[in-house]
Amino acid sequence: MAGKSGFSPWLAAFDLLACMVGFCLALWLFAAIGGGSFSALWPASWLRQIAVSAFTAWIAIAFTGDPWGDGVRIWIDRLFSAIGFNFVAQYGLDYLFQVPPSPWAVMVAGSIFAIAIIAIFQKRLYRVLPATSGGILLLGYDAVAESILPSFRSPVLGVLGNPAGDAGRPPLPHLGDLSRLDAVVASQKPARILVDDPHWSAAISPRRLLALRYAGVAVEDAPTVFENVLKRVCWYRLGALDLLLSPRLKINRSAIALQAVYTNIIGLGLLLLVSPVLIASALLVVLTTAASPLESVECLGFQRIPFRLLRFRTRRPGGEPVWSGTLLATLRLVELPQLINIVRGEMALFGPPAARRQFAEMLTELIPAYSYRFSVKPGIAGWSQANLSLVRPAPDECLRLEYDLYYMREESPSLDLAILWRTLLRAPLKVDRP
Repeated sequence: MAGKSGFSPWLAAFDLLACMVGFCLALWLFAAIGGGSFSALWPASWLRQIAVSAFTAWIAIAFTGDPWGDGVRIWIDRLFSAIGFNFVAQYGLDYLFQVPPSPWAVMVAGSIFAIAIIAIFQKRLYRVLPATSGGILLLGYDAVAESILPSFRSPVLGVLGNPAGDAGRPPLPHLGDLSRLDAVVASQKPARILVDDPHWSAAISPRRLLALRYAGVAVEDAPTVFENVLKRVCWYRLGALDLLLSPRLKINRSAIALQAVYTNIIGLGLLLLVSPVLIASALLVVLTTAASPLESVECLGFQRIPFRLLRFRTRRPGGEPVWSGTLLATLRLVELPQLINIVRGEMALFGPPAARRQFAEMLTELIPAYSYRFSVKPGIAGWSQANLSLVRPAPDECLRLEYDLYYMREESPSLDLAILWRTLLRAPLKVDRP
């Protein structure tokens, strides 16, 4: 949060040093594995390759998102940027000026080592950074402020305005109504002002907040901070104009097109790879249930087009459970036929979970923003499943919707990889049945 900007020159210098160390290590390993000599290569080609590779990776890392961004995704973006920029820059230098590039394995390994060193250092540094002076002033208090309050590292000076909604009375000093902004700013001297009252402009001139920003006070919108900290969209603060015009929910069409390409390729490859498992499971279900091995549920897909979501049958036609269904559920193979839905173009590997048609139509009437999730294909794994798979009791649909809307806005290959990371390594895979 606040208080990190003063470290930026030192962080930039450390990032460059980490890049040099990472590519030095990569070149040394490349020479050792290839039978080369470290000392023989060092005077000429090593210095050039380390300098070019490290500086190129450093530039790519410096321009990739917030250096204090949370989660795996920022490091995936940085890694791909460092590798890609190195390939483009070094082969471009080779084409234009005949400067020999580093081996491709060195560019990949060096980027991995550099990103790992930087990530470990920044993670440890973040834990020991002191909170900044000045503190935070809240304009209004509701469930949004209550949700992000634990993430603040700087002291919260108090709240201007009356609490709203069901958040209750804030556990913070109440400094009066919004009309006292000038007096509170003069006495408390906040470093940040967090605007959480949707109707603040009726009591405070926007020019006044703009003047405070010019004076060095960070003025931020609470729902935006909510989204950046919690990685989900505050859906109940969205109006009709937000859904229609706001860039906060703008769908990345190029990311959707790219996802369609690699989803179909990976889905087809996985379907061919697990076809023996599919055939064996289908035979087992047929033998134990004396019925068709697959059952389907009608769901709403992309642009609310209905489709039949496939899965293995786990019960007999009369509803009695069978041991084969329990076995398939234990091995998490019940949803494996959804790979067929992917190949048919009805689903994606990553996206909001599929919802039964009747439930989806009912939720659309209750929550108007719910229909927005049909702007992308449903997925086998998604941002909401990855974040809520361990939540007990089961989270409500409003919370799921906040994560789904965030995924739709931020959809990218790096976010898909972050979902895969959380799904496979942080939480057991638990596919939500529609």
